[in-house]
Amino acid sequence: MPWTDDVVAAFREQEVRLIAYVADRVLAPAIERMAADPYFHLVCLTREEEGVGVLAGGYLGGMRGALLLQSSGFGNTLNGFGSLILPYQIPLVMLLSVRGGPGEFNVCQVPLGQALPRVLDDMDIPRYDLDRPEAVSPVTRGAVRLAFATGKPVALLLSTLLTGGKGGRI
Repeated sequence: MPWTDDVVAAFREQEVRLIAYVADRVLAPAIERMAADPYFHLVCLTREEEGVGVLAGGYLGGMRGALLLQSSGFGNTLNGFGSLILPYQIPLVMLLSVRGGPGEFNVCQVPLGQALPRVLDDMDIPRYDLDRPEAVSPVTRGAVRLAFATGKPVALLLSTLLTGGKGGRI
């Protein structure tokens, strides 16, 4: 998958080595690529909010990190972002497979998936839509640079228009 190659290359180029993730079918190809590369250190989470602590600790120990999760799981991280990441200016990159949009089959995914842009905006977390193959590389590289230059998290939103969604097609 071209978007996967571009994201992995951008993370490597920008020295994002610590990858905390919750298993997800859309993100699986990127997770598998990074797991096969000894450059990356992957931590499989049981809940999304664990990733906030893992990545904060990693950053304080000198490692740049990314949190990979579904948009529906982002709600579980809100307290960690509000009480740790944002006030202490700890940068990290979130790569979210967005649920609740075109082609969604699970009604439970819709509310948070549709609210995600507003929630990120209200928390002053910059967000960038990855919805076209040609935009993935430059947007990912730029977002990572922004996060670590400003001490703020950034969100990269993987659109079903790019990934095809859970089943590989919308």
